Amino acid sequence: MKSLLLSCAALSASLFVTSPSALAASLTINDSTAPEGSIIFSVGQFDRGTGFVLDGTTILSASLGTASATVSEGTTTPIVHTFSGQFETGGDLSSPTSGTIAFMEAGGGISDILTFSYTGGGAGGTATLTGTFVSDLDPGGTLTAPPGATLVSETTPFTFDNTNITASAVSDSTDAATPEPSALALFGSGFALMGLALLRRKTAVKN
Repeated sequence: MKSLLLSCAALSASLFVTSPSALAASLTINDSTAPEGSIIFSVGQFDRGTGFVLDGTTILSASLGTASATVSEGTTTPIVHTFSGQFETGGDLSSPTSGTIAFMEAGGGISDILTFSYTGGGAGGTATLTGTFVSDLDPGGTLTAPPGATLVSETTPFTFDNTNITASAVSDSTDAATPEPSALALFGSGFALMGLALLRRKTAVKN
């Protein structure tokens, strides 16, 4: 009986020790549903080395915790956000370990550009994710796709998962349902003309 209890205790301890390595780091870059003019970086379980660093600031110290940060989408000129994170891996990194993604606006042009690169990895090793996210206010049009970039439509999430990490980025979109000021002026003129026509018609009927 004592031998059985010791075996169970050893198994429980083993499960407790190995379970964190089975967990996955996570990164989401959200430039779609974030507040207008903002980008939200959400991270979790960057449990090695420097944790997760955004624009030179540690937003998550090495741990199994989670964190988020809201940054600017840019003003009249593009803005570059740099990021890096380190996490434990249970095996070798998978391909692709790097990429450049250009998010296309519906009316043409590029709204955001993502670059990423994974290094390290291996069973029980440490992988490092580094990258940049370049953005300008939508509609932008000042960005151009780098040679060889993968083109993705805005509002379509792009995933760049790897061993023991889930990662995705999504770009903003022009809100076609929101009329431009010139369109609002035209709508107003149209309603005014309709009102005037109805008034004249009522006056003519009375006479």
